[in-house]
Amino acid sequence: MVIPPMKIVLMKTKFYPFITLFAFICCAGLVQGQTVCNNETIRFRETFGQTPLTEGYEEGKTGFKFMSGAELETGEYAVLGNTQVRPEWHNSTDHTGDLNGQMMIINPGYAEADFFADSIENLTTAGYYSVSLYVMNVTKAGTCGAGAVLPRLQIQIEYLSGLTAYQHLSGFTSDFIPSSTNPGWIKVISGFVLPPGIQNIRYRIINQSMGDCGNSLAIDDITFSQCASLSTLPVKGLKINSIEPAGSGTRILFSTESESQTDRMITQKSTDGINWTDIHSQAAAGNNDQYRAYTASDIYVASPVIYYRIQQTDLKGGVSYSAIVKYTAGSLSSTTLTAYPTPFTSQLHLNFTSLKNETYTATLYAANGLALQSSTLNARKGSNLIQFNTINLKQGTYLVTVVNSDGSIRLTQKTVKQ
Repeated sequence: MVIPPMKIVLMKTKFYPFITLFAFICCAGLVQGQTVCNNETIRFRETFGQTPLTEGYEEGKTGFKFMSGAELETGEYAVLGNTQVRPEWHNSTDHTGDLNGQMMIINPGYAEADFFADSIENLTTAGYYSVSLYVMNVTKAGTCGAGAVLPRLQIQIEYLSGLTAYQHLSGFTSDFIPSSTNPGWIKVISGFVLPPGIQNIRYRIINQSMGDCGNSLAIDDITFSQCASLSTLPVKGLKINSIEPAGSGTRILFSTESESQTDRMITQKSTDGINWTDIHSQAAAGNNDQYRAYTASDIYVASPVIYYRIQQTDLKGGVSYSAIVKYTAGSLSSTTLTAYPTPFTSQLHLNFTSLKNETYTATLYAANGLALQSSTLNARKGSNLIQFNTINLKQGTYLVTVVNSDGSIRLTQKTVKQ
């Protein structure tokens, strides 16, 4: 295993100052996911410290039990400096290569639970990111014969919506981690886009392989990096453009800027913005380097307020989501404007209805009348969404206006930043 020179100076800690990688990092073993983060800046790395864990993690960090005896039993985990917690497992040090470096070792069995989960705060909003970790199948090849169950894991990225609720942002499922005669680390990596206004996220590494003998693994060096660009990304520019009333339901119009190995576009709705139901599924473009428009239908709207989002799945097992759009049911006898959330923090959404297809300009003003941001939209008849990135605004009162092209319609609303 080749140890990158930069790792010698990194502390075993959850956060450290931003480090830009100018050198190529050589990785032992295979790479799953094949995402390449161009001009990588590491924002976070979990290396599991330099001393063995003597007490279990706090609730929410893992769904497994802390090691209770001399060997790691099914359903247990440990943080140690050597993988051979059972005689049939590899004898290996951690991936990082630090003196006394530790790693997390799990014997998951049939539990569909989190191997490890944690939150990351104060990320730069509206950017490209990659998430990676190193995985080892710790069971020696041949131990379990033809009935061996190979480890497999899923990475889920979620963003903080409001103060307590997390929403899915992106996901990736690895291939099965093969067994080997000699210990070897495999890098699992995937890329995602952080939407405007989102700074705080949570990642979850979840067991996706059900079985006992052979399904044991070690993980190390969980890394989040900000990227100037990503060489592979299943979908770019996934967004809901407008929502139109259609009989007793709605018609949802959404689009993508480009797609790579996309599989399905699934329209979901919610009455609380937390619990979601699939209402429409259609084939995605697969591979497309141009703008692509989609239409979905919600045949019946029973609640006065509905939230919609689009879930994209790709052929590699990845999942990503559009921003959430709020729809208020009712007659289109007049144009309406709703600014939310109230009070807002890092992002302000304007949801307005239009009586016809028409161009509108939305402007965000300070309390003294100074125009701070402006956005023009070719609105469609029905509900339309405009978003402002407000992360750098000070607390206080603001004014938003939405005006059509000839100035005959002007919608105004006051709002407050917390």
